[in-house]
Amino acid sequence: MENIKGIAAALCFVSAGIYGVRNLVSDSALCRKAEVILKMIFAAVLISPFVNGKFSFELPELSDYEIAEYSFSRDEYESELTRQASENISQVLTEQIMASGTICEKVTAEVNISEDGSIIISKVIVEADDFEKAADIVKSCLGGTTEVVNGYP
Repeated sequence: MENIKGIAAALCFVSAGIYGVRNLVSDSALCRKAEVILKMIFAAVLISPFVNGKFSFELPELSDYEIAEYSFSRDEYESELTRQASENISQVLTEQIMASGTICEKVTAEVNISEDGSIIISKVIVEADDFEKAADIVKSCLGGTTEVVNGYP
């Protein structure tokens, strides 16, 4: 870690030197020569730890990380997928209902995901001022057989 700090400090110092030379000396041959020298010093500082063998970079063994540490439950995955799908469908349906001019407070889509990965929308609960119009929009989006329930008591 100390090697990295030393390298970083040296690189910052040389970079500041290059910047200073550019600003102090205007476009002249002296500026270009000084800049070339400082860039060579920059490169030497950057490569010296690797050449001297003081700095080594090793990749960790893959066996150090157990797959079990990063695994997740299939049930957790499916429940999160179902929740996210329901949320997305509800948001799109709310936007469609609002775009038609109907005031819609909430749309909740009950979603099931089958074994083959297809999304089945079993029921949609709508809380809107004009329920009939909102239900027609939901059915036109999802199909006429979709069960739409009024969320207001």
